[in-house]
Amino acid sequence: MNKKWKARIRRTFALICAAAVCSTAPVTAVFAEDSVEDLEEQTSSLQNELDSLNDELTGLSSEISELASRIEETDASVQKAELDLAAARLNEEMQYDAMKKRIKYMYEAGNTSLLEIIFSSKSMGEFLNNTEFVQNVTEYDRNKLEELEQIHNDVKEKEQALLDEQASLQEMQQELSQRQESLNSAIASTSSELDASSEALQAARDAQAAAQAALEAEQEQAASQGNSGSSSGGQTSGGSGTSTVPPASAETTDLVLFAALLQCEAGSTNYDALLAVATVVMNRVASPSYPNTLYGVIYQSGQFAPTWNGSLSRVLAQGPASLCYQVAQDALNGARLSAVSSCYSFRAASTGHAGVVVGGNVFF
Repeated sequence: MNKKWKARIRRTFALICAAAVCSTAPVTAVFAEDSVEDLEEQTSSLQNELDSLNDELTGLSSEISELASRIEETDASVQKAELDLAAARLNEEMQYDAMKKRIKYMYEAGNTSLLEIIFSSKSMGEFLNNTEFVQNVTEYDRNKLEELEQIHNDVKEKEQALLDEQASLQEMQQELSQRQESLNSAIASTSSELDASSEALQAARDAQAAAQAALEAEQEQAASQGNSGSSSGGQTSGGSGTSTVPPASAETTDLVLFAALLQCEAGSTNYDALLAVATVVMNRVASPSYPNTLYGVIYQSGQFAPTWNGSLSRVLAQGPASLCYQVAQDALNGARLSAVSSCYSFRAASTGHAGVVVGGNVFF
Protein backbone atom coordinates (compact mmCIF):
# COMPACT_ATOMS: atom_id res chain seq x y z
CA MET A 1 0.00 0.00 0.00
CA ASN A 2 2.86 2.43 0.84
CA LYS A 3 4.54 1.78 -2.51
CA LYS A 4 1.29 2.40 -4.33
CA TRP A 5 0.71 5.72 -2.62
CA LYS A 6 4.32 6.80 -3.13
CA ALA A 7 4.00 6.04 -6.85
CA ARG A 8 0.78 8.04 -6.99
CA ILE A 9 2.44 10.99 -5.23
CA ARG A 10 5.34 10.97 -7.69
CA ARG A 11 2.97 10.70 -10.64
CA THR A 12 0.74 13.50 -9.36
CA PHE A 13 3.77 15.73 -8.78
CA ALA A 14 4.91 15.15 -12.36
CA LEU A 15 1.45 16.03 -13.67
CA ILE A 16 1.35 19.25 -11.65
CA CYS A 17 4.73 20.20 -13.03
CA ALA A 18 3.53 19.50 -16.57
CA ALA A 19 0.46 21.67 -16.14
CA ALA A 20 2.68 24.63 -15.24
CA VAL A 21 3.23 25.36 -18.93
CA CYS A 22 -0.22 26.98 -19.05
CA SER A 23 -0.22 28.52 -15.56
CA THR A 24 1.52 31.27 -13.68
CA ALA A 25 3.40 28.78 -11.47
CA PRO A 26 7.21 29.09 -11.37
CA VAL A 27 8.58 28.28 -14.77
CA THR A 28 11.27 26.01 -13.31
CA ALA A 29 8.65 23.24 -13.18
CA VAL A 30 7.77 23.41 -16.88
CA PHE A 31 10.24 20.81 -18.05
CA ALA A 32 9.06 18.09 -15.68
CA GLU A 33 6.15 17.31 -18.02
CA ASP A 34 5.81 14.11 -20.03
CA SER A 35 5.26 13.77 -23.76
CA VAL A 36 1.76 13.91 -25.21
CA GLU A 37 1.85 10.15 -25.84
CA ASP A 38 2.88 9.41 -22.25
CA LEU A 39 0.17 11.68 -20.88
CA GLU A 40 -2.46 10.15 -23.14
CA GLU A 41 -1.49 6.68 -21.95
CA GLN A 42 -1.43 7.81 -18.32
CA THR A 43 -4.80 9.57 -18.60
CA SER A 44 -6.36 6.51 -20.24
CA SER A 45 -4.92 4.27 -17.52
CA LEU A 46 -6.29 6.53 -14.78
CA GLN A 47 -9.71 6.61 -16.44
CA ASN A 48 -9.76 2.81 -16.63
CA GLU A 49 -8.70 2.61 -12.99
CA LEU A 50 -11.44 5.05 -11.98
CA ASP A 51 -14.06 3.10 -13.96
CA SER A 52 -12.92 -0.12 -12.32
CA LEU A 53 -13.13 1.45 -8.85
CA ASN A 54 -16.62 2.77 -9.55
CA ASP A 55 -17.72 -0.67 -10.76
CA GLU A 56 -16.27 -2.23 -7.63
CA LEU A 57 -18.06 0.34 -5.47
CA THR A 58 -21.35 -0.42 -7.23
CA GLY A 59 -20.91 -4.14 -6.61
CA LEU A 60 -19.92 -3.51 -3.01
CA SER A 61 -22.99 -1.33 -2.43
CA SER A 62 -25.14 -4.18 -3.74
CA GLU A 63 -23.39 -6.60 -1.37
CA ILE A 64 -24.02 -4.25 1.55
CA SER A 65 -27.72 -3.99 0.65
CA GLU A 66 -28.06 -7.77 0.40
CA LEU A 67 -26.20 -8.23 3.67
CA ALA A 68 -28.47 -5.71 5.39
CA SER A 69 -31.48 -7.75 4.24
CA ARG A 70 -29.89 -10.96 5.55
CA ILE A 71 -29.15 -9.31 8.89
CA GLU A 72 -32.75 -8.14 9.11
CA GLU A 73 -34.02 -11.64 8.34
CA THR A 74 -31.62 -13.20 10.84
CA ASP A 75 -32.69 -10.75 13.56
CA ALA A 76 -36.29 -11.76 12.94
CA SER A 77 -35.34 -15.45 13.07
CA VAL A 78 -33.48 -14.93 16.35
CA GLN A 79 -36.54 -13.27 17.85
CA LYS A 80 -38.74 -16.15 16.59
CA ALA A 81 -36.31 -18.73 18.02
CA GLU A 82 -36.38 -16.99 21.40
CA LEU A 83 -40.17 -17.14 21.38
CA ASP A 84 -40.12 -20.83 20.33
CA LEU A 85 -37.69 -21.60 23.14
CA ALA A 86 -39.93 -19.86 25.66
CA ALA A 87 -42.92 -21.82 24.33
CA ALA A 88 -41.01 -25.12 24.60
CA ARG A 89 -40.00 -24.32 28.14
CA LEU A 90 -43.58 -23.47 29.04
CA ASN A 91 -44.87 -26.69 27.43
CA GLU A 92 -42.23 -28.69 29.26
CA GLU A 93 -43.21 -27.16 32.56
CA MET A 94 -46.90 -27.74 31.91
CA GLN A 95 -46.35 -31.40 30.99
CA TYR A 96 -44.15 -31.93 34.01
CA ASP A 97 -46.74 -30.37 36.32
CA ALA A 98 -49.49 -32.51 34.77
CA MET A 99 -47.44 -35.67 35.26
CA LYS A 100 -46.72 -34.83 38.88
CA LYS A 101 -50.39 -34.20 39.55
CA ARG A 102 -51.37 -37.44 37.87
CA ILE A 103 -48.86 -39.54 39.84
CA LYS A 104 -49.78 -37.78 43.06
CA TYR A 105 -53.46 -38.49 42.42
CA MET A 106 -52.86 -42.14 41.62
CA TYR A 107 -50.74 -42.75 44.67
CA GLU A 108 -52.79 -40.67 47.11
CA ALA A 109 -56.34 -41.55 46.00
CA GLY A 110 -56.29 -44.70 48.09
CA ASN A 111 -57.91 -47.31 45.85
CA THR A 112 -56.56 -46.17 42.50
CA SER A 113 -52.87 -46.78 42.98
CA LEU A 114 -50.96 -48.51 40.22
CA LEU A 115 -50.28 -51.49 42.47
CA GLU A 116 -53.98 -51.86 43.28
CA ILE A 117 -54.77 -51.74 39.60
CA ILE A 118 -52.33 -54.57 38.99
CA PHE A 119 -53.20 -56.77 41.97
CA SER A 120 -56.95 -56.31 41.69
CA SER A 121 -56.86 -58.44 38.55
CA LYS A 122 -59.16 -61.46 38.70
CA SER A 123 -57.39 -63.46 36.03
CA MET A 124 -54.02 -63.81 34.41
CA GLY A 125 -55.29 -62.10 31.31
CA GLU A 126 -56.62 -59.16 33.27
CA PHE A 127 -53.38 -59.05 35.27
CA LEU A 128 -51.34 -58.81 32.09
CA ASN A 129 -53.64 -56.16 30.66
CA ASN A 130 -53.46 -54.07 33.84
CA THR A 131 -49.70 -54.43 33.98
CA GLU A 132 -49.43 -53.31 30.38
CA PHE A 133 -51.68 -50.33 31.15
CA VAL A 134 -49.52 -49.23 34.05
CA GLN A 135 -46.40 -49.69 31.94
CA ASN A 136 -47.91 -47.64 29.14
CA VAL A 137 -48.81 -44.83 31.52
CA THR A 138 -45.28 -44.60 32.89
CA GLU A 139 -43.70 -44.95 29.46
CA TYR A 140 -45.98 -42.20 28.13
CA ASP A 141 -44.85 -39.84 30.89
CA ARG A 142 -41.21 -40.74 30.35
CA ASN A 143 -41.42 -40.40 26.54
CA LYS A 144 -43.27 -37.12 26.83
CA LEU A 145 -40.59 -35.69 29.07
CA GLU A 146 -37.83 -36.89 26.71
CA GLU A 147 -39.68 -35.39 23.75
CA LEU A 148 -40.05 -32.07 25.52
CA GLU A 149 -36.39 -32.13 26.51
CA GLN A 150 -35.36 -32.78 22.88
CA ILE A 151 -37.56 -29.93 21.65
CA HIS A 152 -36.05 -27.67 24.28
CA ASN A 153 -32.48 -28.62 23.23
CA ASP A 154 -33.25 -28.26 19.50
CA VAL A 155 -34.71 -24.80 19.94
CA LYS A 156 -31.77 -23.76 22.10
CA GLU A 157 -29.27 -25.01 19.51
CA LYS A 158 -31.17 -23.19 16.77
CA GLU A 159 -31.14 -20.00 18.80
CA GLN A 160 -27.38 -20.28 19.36
CA ALA A 161 -26.77 -20.94 15.67
CA LEU A 162 -28.80 -17.88 14.75
CA LEU A 163 -26.92 -15.77 17.29
CA ASP A 164 -23.60 -16.95 15.81
CA GLU A 165 -24.82 -16.13 12.30
CA GLN A 166 -26.04 -12.75 13.47
CA ALA A 167 -22.62 -11.93 14.95
CA SER A 168 -20.89 -13.14 11.76
CA LEU A 169 -23.12 -11.02 9.54
CA GLN A 170 -22.55 -7.94 11.66
CA GLU A 171 -18.79 -8.46 11.46
CA MET A 172 -19.09 -8.87 7.68
CA GLN A 173 -21.13 -5.67 7.50
CA GLN A 174 -18.39 -3.78 9.33
CA GLU A 175 -15.73 -5.14 6.95
CA LEU A 176 -17.81 -4.15 3.91
CA SER A 177 -18.31 -0.66 5.33
CA GLN A 178 -14.54 -0.31 5.77
CA ARG A 179 -14.00 -1.49 2.19
CA GLN A 180 -16.58 1.03 0.99
CA GLU A 181 -14.79 3.83 2.84
CA SER A 182 -11.44 2.78 1.34
CA LEU A 183 -12.95 2.63 -2.15
CA ASN A 184 -14.46 6.10 -1.79
CA SER A 185 -11.06 7.41 -0.72
CA ALA A 186 -9.34 5.68 -3.67
CA ILE A 187 -11.95 7.05 -6.09
CA ALA A 188 -11.44 10.59 -4.80
CA SER A 189 -7.66 10.24 -5.11
CA THR A 190 -7.83 8.74 -8.61
CA SER A 191 -10.29 11.42 -9.72
CA SER A 192 -7.84 14.12 -8.60
CA GLU A 193 -5.00 12.38 -10.44
CA LEU A 194 -7.17 12.07 -13.55
CA ASP A 195 -8.03 15.78 -13.44
CA ALA A 196 -4.35 16.69 -13.13
CA SER A 197 -3.41 14.29 -15.93
CA SER A 198 -6.15 15.69 -18.20
CA GLU A 199 -4.99 19.25 -17.57
CA ALA A 200 -1.37 18.34 -18.26
CA LEU A 201 -2.39 16.48 -21.43
CA GLN A 202 -4.34 19.49 -22.70
CA ALA A 203 -1.39 21.77 -21.94
CA ALA A 204 0.98 19.46 -23.84
CA ARG A 205 -1.41 19.28 -26.79
CA ASP A 206 -1.70 23.09 -26.87
CA ALA A 207 2.06 23.46 -26.86
CA GLN A 208 2.41 20.84 -29.57
CA ALA A 209 -0.22 22.56 -31.71
CA ALA A 210 1.49 25.94 -31.28
CA ALA A 211 4.83 24.47 -32.28
CA GLN A 212 3.28 22.79 -35.30
CA ALA A 213 1.62 26.05 -36.35
CA ALA A 214 4.96 27.87 -36.10
CA LEU A 215 6.67 25.17 -38.16
CA GLU A 216 3.99 25.34 -40.85
CA ALA A 217 4.30 29.14 -40.96
CA GLU A 218 8.05 28.79 -41.43
CA GLN A 219 7.61 26.28 -44.24
CA GLU A 220 5.12 28.54 -46.00
CA GLN A 221 7.50 31.50 -45.74
CA ALA A 222 10.42 29.41 -46.99
CA ALA A 223 8.39 28.19 -49.93
CA SER A 224 7.41 31.71 -50.96
CA GLN A 225 10.68 33.54 -50.32
CA GLY A 226 13.31 30.84 -50.52
CA ASN A 227 15.13 31.85 -47.33
CA SER A 228 13.28 33.38 -44.38
CA GLY A 229 16.47 34.78 -42.92
CA SER A 230 17.62 36.57 -46.12
CA SER A 231 14.27 38.27 -46.55
CA SER A 232 14.52 39.89 -43.15
CA GLY A 233 18.29 40.43 -43.03
CA GLY A 234 19.60 43.98 -42.78
CA GLN A 235 16.54 45.28 -40.91
CA THR A 236 18.77 46.40 -38.03
CA SER A 237 22.05 48.16 -37.82
CA GLY A 238 23.86 44.89 -37.27
CA GLY A 239 21.92 42.67 -39.71
CA SER A 240 24.08 40.82 -42.23
CA GLY A 241 22.19 37.65 -43.19
CA THR A 242 22.08 34.23 -41.63
CA SER A 243 24.29 31.19 -41.46
CA THR A 244 23.50 27.56 -40.74
CA VAL A 245 24.92 25.02 -38.31
CA PRO A 246 23.81 21.42 -37.63
CA PRO A 247 20.34 21.24 -36.04
CA ALA A 248 19.85 20.51 -32.36
CA SER A 249 17.32 18.05 -30.98
CA ALA A 250 14.75 19.40 -28.54
CA GLU A 251 11.46 18.48 -26.92
CA THR A 252 8.25 20.38 -27.58
CA THR A 253 8.58 22.04 -24.18
CA ASP A 254 12.12 23.21 -25.09
CA LEU A 255 10.62 25.00 -28.08
CA VAL A 256 7.94 26.64 -25.94
CA LEU A 257 10.41 27.88 -23.29
CA PHE A 258 12.85 29.07 -25.95
CA ALA A 259 10.16 31.05 -27.80
CA ALA A 260 8.94 32.63 -24.55
CA LEU A 261 12.46 33.77 -23.63
CA LEU A 262 13.00 35.26 -27.10
CA GLN A 263 9.75 37.25 -26.79
CA CYS A 264 10.80 38.54 -23.36
CA GLU A 265 14.25 39.64 -24.60
CA ALA A 266 13.50 40.87 -28.16
CA GLY A 267 9.75 41.46 -28.54
CA SER A 268 7.65 39.65 -31.10
CA THR A 269 7.93 41.56 -34.40
CA ASN A 270 11.59 41.75 -35.52
CA TYR A 271 12.91 38.48 -36.93
CA ASP A 272 16.62 39.47 -36.85
CA ALA A 273 16.37 40.82 -33.28
CA LEU A 274 14.81 37.54 -32.16
CA LEU A 275 17.32 35.42 -34.09
CA ALA A 276 20.19 37.40 -32.58
CA VAL A 277 19.08 36.48 -29.06
CA ALA A 278 18.46 32.90 -30.19
CA THR A 279 21.97 32.76 -31.65
CA VAL A 280 23.52 33.79 -28.31
CA VAL A 281 21.46 31.18 -26.45
CA MET A 282 22.40 28.39 -28.88
CA ASN A 283 26.07 29.50 -28.85
CA ARG A 284 26.02 28.98 -25.09
CA VAL A 285 24.40 25.56 -25.42
CA ALA A 286 27.21 24.54 -27.81
CA SER A 287 29.99 26.00 -25.63
CA PRO A 288 31.70 23.91 -22.91
CA SER A 289 31.75 27.05 -20.74
CA TYR A 290 27.97 26.95 -20.30
CA PRO A 291 25.32 24.29 -19.58
CA ASN A 292 24.70 21.99 -22.56
CA THR A 293 20.88 22.20 -22.54
CA LEU A 294 18.42 24.97 -23.32
CA TYR A 295 16.91 24.67 -19.90
CA GLY A 296 20.32 24.83 -18.23
CA VAL A 297 21.40 27.88 -20.23
CA ILE A 298 18.14 29.80 -19.76
CA TYR A 299 17.97 29.12 -16.02
CA GLN A 300 21.67 29.56 -15.31
CA SER A 301 21.91 31.72 -12.22
CA GLY A 302 22.01 35.48 -12.85
CA GLN A 303 21.89 35.26 -16.66
CA PHE A 304 18.41 35.98 -18.05
CA ALA A 305 16.28 38.42 -16.04
CA PRO A 306 12.90 37.09 -17.34
CA THR A 307 13.50 33.89 -15.35
CA TRP A 308 13.29 35.76 -12.05
CA ASN A 309 11.29 38.94 -12.71
CA GLY A 310 8.05 37.15 -13.67
CA SER A 311 7.94 38.15 -17.35
CA LEU A 312 8.74 34.63 -18.57
CA SER A 313 5.86 33.20 -16.55
CA ARG A 314 3.47 35.77 -17.98
CA VAL A 315 4.44 34.98 -21.57
CA LEU A 316 4.12 31.25 -20.94
CA ALA A 317 0.67 31.77 -19.43
CA GLN A 318 -0.53 33.60 -22.58
CA GLY A 319 1.51 31.60 -25.08
CA PRO A 320 4.42 33.04 -27.12
CA ALA A 321 3.74 34.83 -30.44
CA SER A 322 3.89 32.87 -33.70
CA LEU A 323 7.03 34.66 -34.90
CA CYS A 324 8.80 33.74 -31.66
CA TYR A 325 7.91 30.08 -32.23
CA GLN A 326 9.19 30.37 -35.80
CA VAL A 327 12.53 31.90 -34.77
CA ALA A 328 12.98 29.37 -31.98
CA GLN A 329 12.36 26.53 -34.45
CA ASP A 330 14.73 28.11 -36.99
CA ALA A 331 17.45 28.34 -34.34
CA LEU A 332 16.93 24.71 -33.30
CA ASN A 333 17.14 23.76 -37.00
CA GLY A 334 20.55 25.48 -37.21
CA ALA A 335 19.84 29.07 -38.30
CA ARG A 336 22.16 31.74 -36.83
CA LEU A 337 22.37 35.51 -37.35
CA SER A 338 25.79 35.95 -38.96
CA ALA A 339 26.46 39.33 -37.35
CA VAL A 340 26.39 37.83 -33.83
CA SER A 341 27.49 34.26 -34.63
CA SER A 342 30.49 34.59 -32.30
CA CYS A 343 28.68 36.43 -29.47
CA TYR A 344 27.80 34.88 -26.10
CA SER A 345 26.24 37.87 -24.31
CA PHE A 346 23.98 40.87 -24.91
CA ARG A 347 22.60 43.87 -23.07
CA ALA A 348 20.13 46.60 -23.77
CA ALA A 349 21.54 48.90 -26.46
CA SER A 350 20.79 51.88 -24.19
CA THR A 351 23.62 50.82 -21.87
CA GLY A 352 26.13 52.03 -24.47
CA HIS A 353 28.12 48.79 -24.27
CA ALA A 354 30.37 48.16 -27.27
CA GLY A 355 29.23 45.49 -29.66
CA VAL A 356 26.86 44.67 -32.53
CA VAL A 357 23.48 46.40 -32.18
CA VAL A 358 20.49 44.37 -33.42
CA GLY A 359 17.03 45.58 -32.52
CA GLY A 360 17.12 46.97 -28.99
CA ASN A 361 20.10 44.94 -27.81
CA VAL A 362 23.85 45.11 -28.21
CA PHE A 363 25.67 41.81 -28.64
CA PHE A 364 29.26 41.03 -27.73
